[in-house]
Amino acid sequence: MATKRELARDIIERCAHLGTTHVFGVPGGGSNLDVVGEAEAAGLQFVLTHTETAAAIMAGVAGEISGSPGLCLATRGPGAAAALNGVAQADLDRQPIILFTDSVAETDWDRISHQRINQQSLYQAVTRATLVLTGDHDPDPVALTGLATGHQPGAVHIDLDPGATPVAKITDRQTKLTTSLHETSLSDLLLASKRPVLAIGVGAIKGGDAHRAELCSAIAALAATHHLPVLCTYDAAGMIPTDHPCAAGLLTAATIEAPVLHEADLIIGIGLDPVEFIPAAWNYRAPVALLGAWPIVDSTYFGEHLHGEWVGDLTELTQQMTSLIRSSQWDLDVVSAFGPQAQADIQKASKTSGPGLDPGRVVAIARELAPETAIATVDAGAHMLPAMGLWNTYRPCELLISSGLATMGFSLPAAISAALHRPGTRVVALTGDGGLSMALAELETLARLGGDVTVVVFNDASLSLIAAKQAAQGHGGESAIRYRDIDYATVAEGLGMPGIRCEDEFSYREALTTSFGRSGPTLIDVLVDPSSYRDIVAAVRAPRS
Repeated sequence: MATKRELARDIIERCAHLGTTHVFGVPGGGSNLDVVGEAEAAGLQFVLTHTETAAAIMAGVAGEISGSPGLCLATRGPGAAAALNGVAQADLDRQPIILFTDSVAETDWDRISHQRINQQSLYQAVTRATLVLTGDHDPDPVALTGLATGHQPGAVHIDLDPGATPVAKITDRQTKLTTSLHETSLSDLLLASKRPVLAIGVGAIKGGDAHRAELCSAIAALAATHHLPVLCTYDAAGMIPTDHPCAAGLLTAATIEAPVLHEADLIIGIGLDPVEFIPAAWNYRAPVALLGAWPIVDSTYFGEHLHGEWVGDLTELTQQMTSLIRSSQWDLDVVSAFGPQAQADIQKASKTSGPGLDPGRVVAIARELAPETAIATVDAGAHMLPAMGLWNTYRPCELLISSGLATMGFSLPAAISAALHRPGTRVVALTGDGGLSMALAELETLARLGGDVTVVVFNDASLSLIAAKQAAQGHGGESAIRYRDIDYATVAEGLGMPGIRCEDEFSYREALTTSFGRSGPTLIDVLVDPSSYRDIVAAVRAPRS
């Protein structure tokens, strides 16, 4: 009978071959230590975290940046349950991740109820697959890792149970691929279109640096040749540089992109997946054509406006469109003004007159002083809206956010993982006080690892996005949104890293300059005036007219 360590060996060695470099987690007993042992034997670094959710978020970001499977582990029962949010985040953000959990052996199932939960049922809803490896007719490691890194990347959950009844099966999800657009209905649509718009989504960033660079080049060439506006979803930010003449800003299915899409007569999605959009109605008149690396399950989001889907190699399909779009009537001066106008609208909405910095200035100053190559990670919350709109990006995977699940507690673990996978690159974690509190112990993880991470806390002692919604709905009290004031700079010092508290722009600039000028982590606790968030929400997400 194979041991648990032997069951893990082939998978971990396959991941190492694909480029995986780290394993994240909180070990218990049993198979956890077997996985750690095999990982270290394969040359992977184990990163001890404080929570399983943070470990899964770190693994997901590792998978997104590298294109190889991110690995994490948790113990059975409470550890498996605690990892669920991070695994769901990875799956909905289409990040390749494999989670190993310890489990109660099948032979002990009737005898042991302590920490026993049905972990396959628990993970069935948030993974590509949940498997028990037994050593008997298990899936090939290539096929198993391919579940995580395939056409639609996502999460895979594995229990190791030698001698259990073999149940591991992999469903073949073969998709008919489109190799040519010339003989399709999209060809006629492209030829007839006068003002097509390119909408780039999460599918465009999958597959690692080489794939992204090739597709970025094809998108930039297509846009420049025909003066096409390019909108990027949150996950796709950086697929065209913010300062490119054709960069038209962000695509959220809300207000900020409306001036572009109302003028369009065709919306061409490249890697576009509705999982990224806020749950608003899609009511733009232009037909939508989707070019994807995988079929879209939720394509009914676009309703009657969906013209069709074509699944294939995105670079090849994008290059083919250059010869098919012949009649674009976009004025380059108009196109080049869309992006700056969207940023100006956010900056105008962000201005405040009360004590503390306005949220837009917190982002703008950080972007001004940070190196151009800096990576920003952004938590869920009100600060997310100015952060995503005002942080200029020049390459993909330089602006990381939980877009599909939109979970709080993302930014700090994501920043730790980004620093590990982009050594020498400054990482700026933009987080609200609510989101940071959910991952607060990981400040010690950051201090222990010593990554070049600047944590910027938007500190207003409240859940400001909920407050803005509360005000709009006209009900709810302070108890639902307010915290006591917390000195996060002092907390950071206690957890082993420098902390600086700022109440004005001068001290904030000084703190950023200090942090960016030295190696290692720093936390900057910025007192923020939240009074403008309601106007920012209106500027970005108000109902479209």
